[in-house]
Amino acid sequence: MTLSRLSSWSVAVLLGAFAPLAQAQQDPGAWRQTAFLYGMGAMIEGDAQVGPLQVQVDSSLSDFFDSLKFGAMAAYKVQNDDWSFSGDLTYMNLGQDKRTDQDRASADLDIEQFTAMATVGRRVLPHLEALVSLAYFDLDADLQVRLLQQVRTASRSANWVDTLVGFNYDAPVGGKWRFTLRGDIGGGIDSGSDLTWHALTKFTYQQSERFSWYAGYRAIAYDYEDGEGPNYQRYDLTQHGPGLGIAISF
Repeated sequence: MTLSRLSSWSVAVLLGAFAPLAQAQQDPGAWRQTAFLYGMGAMIEGDAQVGPLQVQVDSSLSDFFDSLKFGAMAAYKVQNDDWSFSGDLTYMNLGQDKRTDQDRASADLDIEQFTAMATVGRRVLPHLEALVSLAYFDLDADLQVRLLQQVRTASRSANWVDTLVGFNYDAPVGGKWRFTLRGDIGGGIDSGSDLTWHALTKFTYQQSERFSWYAGYRAIAYDYEDGEGPNYQRYDLTQHGPGLGIAISF
């Protein structure tokens, strides 16, 4: 899975959303930059279908750590008192194995997922921003279903871009603590994505002028459908769970 499958127009839109970053560097006194590194334990729910094969996904937090092969998350944000520009990257390689008690049937699902979100924010109240985002999803799915001695397999890839609108509320809650609540909702531009939504809530502790850490809860859901017959694929999935991270400002 690589970013080469991004269409040329979506690359232009993503780059255009971040064009003001160059201007931000011309006035370092007015703009603040922050880099984020974080990890998330995800519970996954929903349905996945590849060709004629379908499996219901319902993994707990403990299942996530058993099935996670590799995961990495990072974000970057530059802002002043009126505007903010941010980017968020998430990569996960997940696998889930479901079997009946007598082991007469099983279903194995492997999903490799890359998500990139570019967001522009405009402050409308002292603690409230209005947000517009582009979210790019890239999925590779491998599904194997076994019933007794009969085994069927299917593999598909999908990538699409969603446009989201939302808000971000951020306010101090006493001392060095801050509370953040973010919500986004939208859908596909020219793809089979029907609905995508994203929510984040977190508490941040400002350890020093440059360093802070935070704990929160994040959820992201999408309903994507494309193709017909043996080429049909649908992913109606919700990933949610607690997370921990650190932030460095400069």
